[in-house]
Amino acid sequence: MVTREEVEQAEKEANAQSPPGGRTSLPAPKPLPSFLPDSNTTNTPSRISVEEDSMQSGLSRQESAYTQSENKSRVASLHTDDCKKAHIDDGSMSSTYQTGSLLSWISGNSLVSKVVEKTKSSVESVITTLDPGMKEVIRTGGDINIVVTSCKDTKVGAVREAFQQVFGLATVTGLESESGTAAQPVGYTAGLKGAEERIQHLRRSSTISDEQVSVSIEGFIVELLPDKWYEMSCIVLQDPVNRVDLQTFSQPTPIPTQYIHSAQDQTPSDYPLRWAGLSVSIGQVIEQANPHIGHVDWQKALVGVDRRESLVLALRSMAYLYSQKLPTSMIS
Repeated sequence: MVTREEVEQAEKEANAQSPPGGRTSLPAPKPLPSFLPDSNTTNTPSRISVEEDSMQSGLSRQESAYTQSENKSRVASLHTDDCKKAHIDDGSMSSTYQTGSLLSWISGNSLVSKVVEKTKSSVESVITTLDPGMKEVIRTGGDINIVVTSCKDTKVGAVREAFQQVFGLATVTGLESESGTAAQPVGYTAGLKGAEERIQHLRRSSTISDEQVSVSIEGFIVELLPDKWYEMSCIVLQDPVNRVDLQTFSQPTPIPTQYIHSAQDQTPSDYPLRWAGLSVSIGQVIEQANPHIGHVDWQKALVGVDRRESLVLALRSMAYLYSQKLPTSMIS
């Protein structure tokens, strides 16, 4: 244990050995390493508090900056999605508008309509040329529905062809009927009465309704000039609903006089329908004299134009007149 006297003695000796002026020869202490905190800094409470506040403030600023950046990213993403959606919607609307505009331009362009119609007509021509029976299928339909008072293809086919040419679409069917007149009607009156009687016969028997549009064709002969006889057809159209009643005649086909005389000779004097005509048709007389001709196509053999051709021309005129009397809603 060191006593007080020993301590005082040691201080005296140290003071005696120190140089004058109170300075020592010991070197100055070296600075502390950089990884150790400065005594002035670490020992100051206010400095520590300021630094802690600064660190917390920095962290807060970083968190705030990160939050703002994240919000901006979300907003930008939403804006981008909206822009994409709007672009898609605009593209869809633009495409729809362009499609509508194209269709409107096509439908309103007369040149395009003519080209389309021409193309359609050409395709139909090719189909009907390869298979003539397809013409009836292609053009059957529409608002025009007609019953012909005969099942003969010469009459039914002529009516169908004429009305489909005028109306585009038409449904034409044939039903056999009776004229109630002579086998070979003579004169315009007999021809007209025979055609009308065929329609009335179908109505009375309830084969067709009272509203049904009907076309009747009755062939007859007439002396237009002295000893000059011609074969013609009376054509009658009746449409009770639209109150249309039309009559027309086909072009006359000249008949050699000898066939007329033969038919007159074969008709008995007591023939009940003598007032209306002859008991033997001109076709039968021509077939008897020329078996290779036949009673159906004798017009073609005598004048080069068959009956169907002459009927089609007359029926086209009738179909056109009929179209002029119909409501516009039925004509397309």
